[in-house]
Amino acid sequence: MPQGPPQRDRDTRFGVLAGLGLAGFGLIVLGLVRLQVFQHDELARLADQNRIRLDVIRAPRGVIFDRAGRVLADNQPSFSIVFRPAPIESTLRARTLVRSDWLARVSGVIVVDSEEVKRKVQEANRTGQTAVLRRSAPFAVMAAVEESRSLLSGIDVQVAPIRRYPEGSLAAQLLGYAGEINDRELAERLEKGYHLGDLIGKSGLERRYEEVLRGEDGAEFVVVNAMGKRVTTLEEGPPRLPVSGRDLIVTLDLDVQRALEEGMEHVERGAAVALDPRDGSVLGMVSKPVFDPNEFSQGISFARWKQLNSGGAFPLLNRAIQSAYPPGSTFKVVTMLAGLRQGLVHDGSHEATACTGGYYFGGRRFGCWKKEGHGSLDLVSALQHSCDVFFYQLGLRMGIEPMEQTARGLGLGEKTGIDLPGETKGLVPSSAYYNQHFHTGRWPRGVLLNLGIGQGELLATPLQLATMTSVVANGGTAVRPHVVSAIQGVPGFRVGKPLESGIETPPQNWDLLHLAMRKVVEAGTAGAVRIPGLEVGGKTGTAQNPHGNDHALFVCYAPASAPTIAMAIVAENSGHGGSISAPIAAHVLKKLFLSDSTSTAPLAPPAVAAADTVGD
Repeated sequence: MPQGPPQRDRDTRFGVLAGLGLAGFGLIVLGLVRLQVFQHDELARLADQNRIRLDVIRAPRGVIFDRAGRVLADNQPSFSIVFRPAPIESTLRARTLVRSDWLARVSGVIVVDSEEVKRKVQEANRTGQTAVLRRSAPFAVMAAVEESRSLLSGIDVQVAPIRRYPEGSLAAQLLGYAGEINDRELAERLEKGYHLGDLIGKSGLERRYEEVLRGEDGAEFVVVNAMGKRVTTLEEGPPRLPVSGRDLIVTLDLDVQRALEEGMEHVERGAAVALDPRDGSVLGMVSKPVFDPNEFSQGISFARWKQLNSGGAFPLLNRAIQSAYPPGSTFKVVTMLAGLRQGLVHDGSHEATACTGGYYFGGRRFGCWKKEGHGSLDLVSALQHSCDVFFYQLGLRMGIEPMEQTARGLGLGEKTGIDLPGETKGLVPSSAYYNQHFHTGRWPRGVLLNLGIGQGELLATPLQLATMTSVVANGGTAVRPHVVSAIQGVPGFRVGKPLESGIETPPQNWDLLHLAMRKVVEAGTAGAVRIPGLEVGGKTGTAQNPHGNDHALFVCYAPASAPTIAMAIVAENSGHGGSISAPIAAHVLKKLFLSDSTSTAPLAPPAVAAADTVGD
């Protein structure tokens, strides 16, 4: 019987539905074939990425020891709050992770500024590297992170070593500090294996020996759950253990350093350097004001960073090598030696004009620090009492070249080559310098008077003054100041190349200069350094400062017969070297050479009637 229209419609609809069903099933089969056959390897890799995570194991930096093996910088474990970007980061997820509500939640839990969190998260998403959001997180913060983990997508807790400076601010500028790597440093060192959040040497020894101190990071594959939390270590891939950085042995002597720090306690701004004049080893180095490098290891806020770099104090500046001062009357050591080398002065020689408190030249009066004058002094007495008038005349007679050559031979006017970053070279002017700044051959001869007493355009760092004193103390042998004496695993390490000899002059010239410097301490302007049983050679200095009060300077070496320490001390805007800086040196020498010393404060100048004891 023929089918009616309703039956035909039902058959047609059924055929269409069956066809659609078969087509859909076919598409499912094709999709499964594509997923399980053609894309199997790729999807298996992506699944592993979601289940397995590569964690970096931070390598501890090398330890820094003083010459006696006492720890100056080492490492301690720390818990950091980190952000780990997902291996496959969709645009939607990346946007979700920097939403204002997510940022507010994270910054509130870890107590970090939301803008800082946003910047680090965006950088992590861009590079695929883990970002450290907060170092040295306290237990309360870690607990808060664990409690809120379901709401803090991508946030994790990581254990890593951080830098520790057990002596706090002691030798802070010399040791430097290690801080978190910035974008510029990361771009420069990405190929060397650096990652976001790494600590890197920023100043001092930490920066100069970064490649040595930095270790080699390890790595391990870990299994994580759906929340990204570590479950276990993947057994199929054993971890690559980190390799610690190499240790440094430095020439610093903690006893000398502590004595210098004690002596400089009441100096607001200035620097002090102690060298071994036999080889240039840095025994101590102080720069005031100080800072605590531990702050940077734990992560420093922008407000604190701004505070450290404002106000004019600049505690991060190492004034011992990065600030240059007029040497003042300490330079008279150079002028005297130059005159001896030229044969212009000798034992017992006097200048033509006696000191009456000033010297007239070119219609101008050049004053002596002692207003009533010193009278007629011989060479040794002129240095002993620091008579400006004597050295005005000697500088004028000698000319600029002998003073320049002698100054450079003693280590002034150029960088010393110390193994610390940022050293400045100071200034020892030459004829060419004055020809450039004046018309050729027309610069005033009056500059020679100022140079003769260490004023004018002369500039020297405290380190250079200590180097000068070392070369004088050892009788003319050049020394290269250096801080590191040995590196673990580097046999025969040495800073720089051997130096050529410094100053050549007959022994009798050295004997006369040494005698004069001993007289400075025994009965001259450095009476504050007279210590029973210890013979010291020294020279005071008071440098004029156009921006404020005079700078107080003092250089010395001891014991005078066989020197083992040479020092230079500069106290900015403090007054006379004999009354301010010399007592600091006395404190250090008393601590080091008098076994029964219990003093913890700088020695006061002795009550001596002679005015010279508190003079220039």
